[in-house]
Amino acid sequence: MRPAVLLAALAAVACIAQADAVDPEQINKTAGGNLFPSTGALWEEDAGAVASRLGLQLESQTGTDASYRLYPGESARLFGCRPYSVALSAQDGKPVALNIIFANKGDSVGQFVRAQPGQRPPRTAGIMRDYRRAIREDEDALDWILGELFGPAAPEKTGSAAGLTERGSRRDWNGHSFLLVSARDEYVALRIVPTAELDDTRGVDRVADADLRARLAGRVERRDNGDVVIRDIPMVDQGPKGFCVPATMERMLRHLGIPADMYLLAMAANTRPGGGTTVDDVVYAVKDKVRRHGRRVVPFGGRPDDETVRRWIDQGVPVLWALQTSDQVDQHINRQSRERSAVVDWAAWKTSLTAVRRNARTMARGADEGHVCLIIGYNDETGEIAISDTWGPAYAERWITGEEAAAISQGSMAAVTW
Repeated sequence: MRPAVLLAALAAVACIAQADAVDPEQINKTAGGNLFPSTGALWEEDAGAVASRLGLQLESQTGTDASYRLYPGESARLFGCRPYSVALSAQDGKPVALNIIFANKGDSVGQFVRAQPGQRPPRTAGIMRDYRRAIREDEDALDWILGELFGPAAPEKTGSAAGLTERGSRRDWNGHSFLLVSARDEYVALRIVPTAELDDTRGVDRVADADLRARLAGRVERRDNGDVVIRDIPMVDQGPKGFCVPATMERMLRHLGIPADMYLLAMAANTRPGGGTTVDDVVYAVKDKVRRHGRRVVPFGGRPDDETVRRWIDQGVPVLWALQTSDQVDQHINRQSRERSAVVDWAAWKTSLTAVRRNARTMARGADEGHVCLIIGYNDETGEIAISDTWGPAYAERWITGEEAAAISQGSMAAVTW
């Protein structure tokens, strides 16, 4: 165990009394953060109040669920180890899970492995060695600290889909289960979930196809200006790592009521350290899970033409789309979307896009980085497509012309449907 981690772990458990008499204050002191209220009943709190207490920012808000997330700084510590992501999931205003990701192949590596334009790629051997060692050491430290708090753990396996299962240790306290999971060379996570949820053996609740179709169709918003946009798609902020593919797939699955986590998806889809996943790999990774929920994942090629986009969006089904991008492309889309948000005269806006369409091919010249986002809408009158990126709420809806989309498309798409 690293000396720094050992010292932090020793400090974390210094205040612990007898394991059978642990109270919320002792857990909070050991964690180094106010995870629990004085009542000890996390699941009965208002989710917004919990997020505020933990310093989490709203990541996603739909009609029924919400999520809050923070990517803490380098000096942050929880249970003696550095947390890279802290995420709270909520349903109907109440917390349903608190997920803390420690050392992992995404956040721990992403800020180091990408070269800046005009620079040589960094030497990654030491970085790879360090993050793998950090995973092992964080797992050991967390297991020891939790053992001092709650006593011996029981083995636990969650998930049943091929490639999307987690094995770890479970400790229960006051209706809360502390799941410590570690996947070799992937990540260490502490998942705090309701004990009743883990003890529920009823299996997957499948929604009838007709009910799902009606639910998704009800999420299609048709605006006066001709915009047709899917609303209530959960947002996921991938953070400072190249997890656009697993994060986008998480959004798609959750939109159809299928639980998902981008870190677990990144493991199953063989995402490279720091980021980088193919669409084929993530489609293959989720096939079994999607099937168990009575759904199917449909990959298809081509560019996002009007007919294809309209067919999926009208059903309330977003499309995963692979494209080529760059800082310049992203800035152009931001600028164009800002201008669009202030439009009053839509006929004039359509006319103004003539030059944009004519110059669409120039976008591809500087687009040198693979990316994946969602197609979530269209406007037949203006010939535009709405996209949504995994960079937080500010990127939930942006617009480009169909010609621009064709110019930067990689020719690979996918949808999850019934």
